[in-house]
Amino acid sequence: MNSKKRYTGCFGLVLCALLGIGLIAARVGAQTFPNTITFENQSGENALVKLIGPVRWSIPVPNATDRAINVPAGNYYILTRYCDSQGRCSYSKGDPFTVIQTATQYSEITITLHKVPNGNYHTYPVTVADFDGN
Repeated sequence: MNSKKRYTGCFGLVLCALLGIGLIAARVGAQTFPNTITFENQSGENALVKLIGPVRWSIPVPNATDRAINVPAGNYYILTRYCDSQGRCSYSKGDPFTVIQTATQYSEITITLHKVPNGNYHTYPVTVADFDGN
């Protein structure tokens, strides 16, 4: 049995032209985890997501694509950089969330990268220093 969470969050604002295409953190050894986090970009622009937790990833998520990664159980949050076509950027940090894995269950989490009124994944603005420092 698996447990699924779907976060449709307050991610809107302005998305970022990818500056770090192909920047993916090193994989965690040879171990494979059944837990997945999927980032869906439905915003009309490109995004760069930093996943912060027991493992760290920098995930480019081009417009109209999904990116999924396998992660170990633990507590996580994300930082996202959004830039418009002129290169003006804004940054956000998402609320912490938990990836749970037991002997009989694992997590499948989806986070949608666009602003959703009354969404269930909250974000707030942060500075470029906050984004770059993590």
